Amino acid sequence: MLLLLRPKYRIACTPVKLVSGWNTLTYAVPLHCNAHKKMKTTNDVNKNPLASSPSKAMYVKVSAATIFTTSTMAVGFLLCIGLALLFNFRSSIATHCRVPNFLPSISAAIALPPSCYFWRLSVMLTTVQRLLAVKYHHMQYAGVRTSRAWYPMLCNACAMAELLENLSLIALTCVSSTENTDLHENFFISFQVCATVFMILMCLVYRTATGPHPSAWERKSLRAKYICFAVNIICFLIAAACYMVHRYRCKPYAYTVFSFFEYIVVLTNILYHGFVTYDFADVVIAISLPSQLKSD
Repeated sequence: MLLLLRPKYRIACTPVKLVSGWNTLTYAVPLHCNAHKKMKTTNDVNKNPLASSPSKAMYVKVSAATIFTTSTMAVGFLLCIGLALLFNFRSSIATHCRVPNFLPSISAAIALPPSCYFWRLSVMLTTVQRLLAVKYHHMQYAGVRTSRAWYPMLCNACAMAELLENLSLIALTCVSSTENTDLHENFFISFQVCATVFMILMCLVYRTATGPHPSAWERKSLRAKYICFAVNIICFLIAAACYMVHRYRCKPYAYTVFSFFEYIVVLTNILYHGFVTYDFADVVIAISLPSQLKSD
C-alpha cells in the first residue's frame, strides 16, 4: 500500500531532506504532522532540523508549487504560439513546400521574438521546481516497500527518464531551430522519447506502489495518468503521420494539422507532470538557512 500520498492514508511524519547546499537546506514534511510544534528538547531538535526556528523558514505547499509550475508552463506555451501568430505569422508558418498553412510548429514559435522570450521565461521560472520534483518523486516512490524485486530498478529508470526529459527541454529551449536546426531537432526527439518513456514507467511505478488494493484517490489518480498518456500517444502518432505527409507529399494544411496535434502533445505532457506531483499535494516544503536550523 502506498503510504506517501495523502495524510488520510497515513503519510509518514518524518521530514525528508531534499537539497543540502552551502547556504540552504530544503525539507519535505507532510502538512498534517506539525512536527515542529511538538519538538521541545535539544535532542528532539537534532532529530528534526525544522523544529528549531520554524518562523524563519519558508514553507511552500506542494499543491501551490504544482499549480504554479503547471500553469506557468501552459500559459507560457500558449502565449508563445499566440505571439508567433500575431507578430510573425508569415515567417512562422513558412515551409519548404510553400503550401497554405495557418498554424506554426512549436520549433518555429519558440525560435522567433518576441514569442521566444515568453517561452524561455516560463522554462526558466519552472526549471528548479521540475528538477527538484525528479528527486522528490524518486525519493518517495523508491521508499515504498513491495515484493517486486525489480521495483527499485523501475524507480531508477523512471527518475532517469524524467531527468533526461527535463534536460532535453532546457537544451531545445537554449538552441533554437534557427540557430542550429539539426541540434534542435535532436534535442526535441530526445525530449519526446524521454517524455514517453517517463509516462509509461511512472504509470508502472504508481500501479506497483499502490499495491493490489489501491484507495479511491489512488485509482482516480492512476486513471487520470492513463487518460493523459493515451491522449498524448494518440496525438503524437497523428502528428508524426501528418508531418510525414507534409514532408514527402506537401499536402496543403498537413503542416497545420501536425502543429495542432503537436500542441496537444505538449499540453498533455505538462498536465501529466502536474498529476504526478499533485499526488503529494498535502506535503509542505520547508526552506531555511543552515544557521537558522541550529538550536540556541
